Amino acid sequence: MKFFVLVAAVIITWMCWAGSPVSMAADGRDVSSVNKSVSAAAGESYGTLSTVNGDVRVARGVTADEAKTVNGSIHVEEDARLGEVHTVNGSLDIAEGVSIEREARTVNGDVELRRRSRVGGAVGTVNGDIELEGAEVGGQLTTNNGDIDLKDGARVLGGIHVKKSKNWGWKKSDPIEVNICATCVVEGDLRFERPVKLRVEQGARIGNVIGDEVTRL
Repeated sequence: MKFFVLVAAVIITWMCWAGSPVSMAADGRDVSSVNKSVSAAAGESYGTLSTVNGDVRVARGVTADEAKTVNGSIHVEEDARLGEVHTVNGSLDIAEGVSIEREARTVNGDVELRRRSRVGGAVGTVNGDIELEGAEVGGQLTTNNGDIDLKDGARVLGGIHVKKSKNWGWKKSDPIEVNICATCVVEGDLRFERPVKLRVEQGARIGNVIGDEVTRL
């Protein structure tokens, strides 16, 4: 209940901040909406791309400081450059060769990062899976109720943290599955606060595994 109240408060605040259904900043760089999806044209530069109820679509080669929404997903095409991306109810779909300087986060949604993409800081979700396909995360990888799949030489430089589930929201009853491929690297601790099935292929490099309920496969 507390979670839904918080989300409602965020939405109301954001609506007041947005002001009008669709607006462009005077310099032509900020794009915002309340009840529509927003899009960034290929190769263009922006400040903030934001909406409340809708997706954010970032075309190939776009440069922007921030992409954010509350009820929607964020889709980033190849070779875009962003400061950070975040949503509450939606997934993060990051194509090849994307650079995100700070962090990429969602609450209720999956996170997918493809080849040659890099996030400088943390990548996290609460209720969703995380898949890194040949991508690199400079910070920590976190989830509460989702599986983690590292493949094709993915690298995580800040460790992995599977957090204990809260009393609110959806809770996955089965153990979390964490799969790390033979060419993948996880630097830092792998900290598990709930039951986990951990599969580490031969050749992978990982840090210390911390947790009382870890089943090695």
